[in-house]
Amino acid sequence: MNFVPYNRHILVNLCEEPEEEKNNVIVLPSDYEKPKSPYVLCDVIDVADDCETNIKQMQRVIAERRMLHTIEVNNQEFYLVLENYIYGRVNED
Repeated sequence: MNFVPYNRHILVNLCEEPEEEKNNVIVLPSDYEKPKSPYVLCDVIDVADDCETNIKQMQRVIAERRMLHTIEVNNQEFYLVLENYIYGRVNED
């Protein structure tokens, strides 16, 4: 299925965050989850035609996590973020 974003949205794929497994001296409850960063690293899949930023496909960007919209269609998840909530691009030198 090909998904094309509209209305200044950017279709992204979330980059996997490596889980750290350490032997802690402090005992935590079994349901404890480490607080997540308010920002997330994403790979750009597609950009709406009316976006005014110069973000292009296959670039890595930083977006605000709470502004990601998850859409599920035919058991496939898509992540959209409005261009205003992209805070930067990661240059891989």
